[in-house]
Amino acid sequence: MRQILLGPQIGETVYQAIRDAICDGVLQPDERVVQDELAQRLGVSRQPVNQALQQLKREGFLTETGRRGLVVAPFDLDFARQVYELRAALDAPAAIAAAQHATPEDKRAGEEIIRTGRSAVADGDLSAMAAADFAFHDFIYTLAGNTLIAHTARNNWHHVRRSIMLLAKKPTKLGPFWDEHEAILGAVVAGDSTAAGQLAKHHALASATAISEKIPMGGL
Repeated sequence: MRQILLGPQIGETVYQAIRDAICDGVLQPDERVVQDELAQRLGVSRQPVNQALQQLKREGFLTETGRRGLVVAPFDLDFARQVYELRAALDAPAAIAAAQHATPEDKRAGEEIIRTGRSAVADGDLSAMAAADFAFHDFIYTLAGNTLIAHTARNNWHHVRRSIMLLAKKPTKLGPFWDEHEAILGAVVAGDSTAAGQLAKHHALASATAISEKIPMGGL
């Protein structure tokens, strides 16, 4: 964790830094989180760290254990599965709506995201692959034009990201993941809303199955 440059958005910056450390595995599941130590590592006062920890606790990234105090929440497979099931409920209507709005320019933009994701897989860069995954799905949410779907999905994204970082130990096996993205994009830009919705739902539910079976590959 790098020290933070002080500024008007210090609270949000501290929150993001700690959340990223949890999602990227820098802070491991069940690791004790000490406010003073984090403040020192980040080079900030205790107040923004305390605020960030309380927010992360509300969001399920931290949990209170009694004598040990706050710890990074253990990775709960049932919770992760539920996150992907929520994504299935959001991604299907988003893909349907996106198929009704897509343009040739959107096709090129989507293909560029997919190329980035495939490159990250080839390089074994799991963090870049996770970022590209978010970029692709957020691209679909934006095309859909439903702000409520986009907001809900973005709020839950970091739980998805955490599952990818903790379970997908071999990024080079995640090629099929991007094949599914390519199929979703193809249906969207073709204006085939039925296929787009079905493919998006299948993609998310396949990820839920992979999570529940502890399989570190596939449609994550």
